[in-house]
Amino acid sequence: MPPGRKTGSAAARRPRIAVLGAGGFIGSHLVPRLCDRFGATVDAVDVTFDKLAEGLPGVTRVWASITDAGLLEEITLRADIVISLTALCNPALYNTRPLEVIDASYTDLVPLVELCAQRSRWLVHLSTCEVYGLCALTADGRPARRMDEERSALCLGPIHRERWTYAAAKQLLERVIWAYGRHHGLPFTIVRPFNVIGPRMDFIPGVDGEGTPRVLAAFMHALLMGEDLVLVDGGRQRRSFLYVDELVDAIVRILERPKLCQGQVLNLGNDRNDVSIRELAQALSTAYRALRPHARRSRMRKRTAEEFYGPGYDDSDVRIPSMTKARRLLQWRPRMPLADMLPLIVADYLGRYESRLADSARSGARPQVP
Repeated sequence: MPPGRKTGSAAARRPRIAVLGAGGFIGSHLVPRLCDRFGATVDAVDVTFDKLAEGLPGVTRVWASITDAGLLEEITLRADIVISLTALCNPALYNTRPLEVIDASYTDLVPLVELCAQRSRWLVHLSTCEVYGLCALTADGRPARRMDEERSALCLGPIHRERWTYAAAKQLLERVIWAYGRHHGLPFTIVRPFNVIGPRMDFIPGVDGEGTPRVLAAFMHALLMGEDLVLVDGGRQRRSFLYVDELVDAIVRILERPKLCQGQVLNLGNDRNDVSIRELAQALSTAYRALRPHARRSRMRKRTAEEFYGPGYDDSDVRIPSMTKARRLLQWRPRMPLADMLPLIVADYLGRYESRLADSARSGARPQVP
């Protein structure tokens, strides 16, 4: 039964929603909204919950991996809706740990799709805009400006460009979900987020994670450490940034509209926030200095993709979503400009990391800069 549906004069029972990956960046914002909006009972599943608020009413924390024996059977047996957020979503991993990336985005999730189909559970699966690949193309392969759910061809790079392992795995799982929906009655919605950012995104190397985080966290790490901001291939790539609260708004609207949204693939992005990575670095540096005016002024430094990510890396130059379908089905249009997002994100990073980095520096255990 979809959230919020009434039967006669009595309210329907509270929906039970399983959120896989509930302790991550998006999950930590989504779970509280599910509780507030629907009064839902939520099974929050993850291997860590450092980012998810404590004491949320109706939330059961399940410390587990989706690969644990019996976990998916147990979760799908009692859930009405399953929201899948799990993946290894970090470009630094796509060509360095490709088999793990493929397993996390495809192999480990095929059993979930099968179980949701068998038990008629609504599967809301967060895929990725990366499935569109190198560039926006029409169905017959001609260049286009926007990436469209209904009409765009999906064009990935050659096999030795392992950067596309993530996109290929995500795309294949989408096709599996679609096939189960068309041929076996699976109620599903596939969401393709476009470059979602916000508080609690990623990690700082040497503090609460290792390796290279995604671009915004990498820039924030450099700003906090007074280091150069590294621009891969000069930062010419363009992205359309969406604030995480607005993504959550859209997911809530999906859950409110089962008849409209089941069986659909939806872009969720903000086509008005189309900026280059260099422009993002400049805007983030400005927002940081507004809160820390005496901080060392960071410079920008170019590195090639192969120097930064290693061999096998590749990228798309432009990602702009078509938002026509999301506006029509959800009556939703994100409105937050990048200039309003960045001060909130900077303040979050300062609150979470500034004192910890200062303590590390005083003790001589200076975290490594990627």
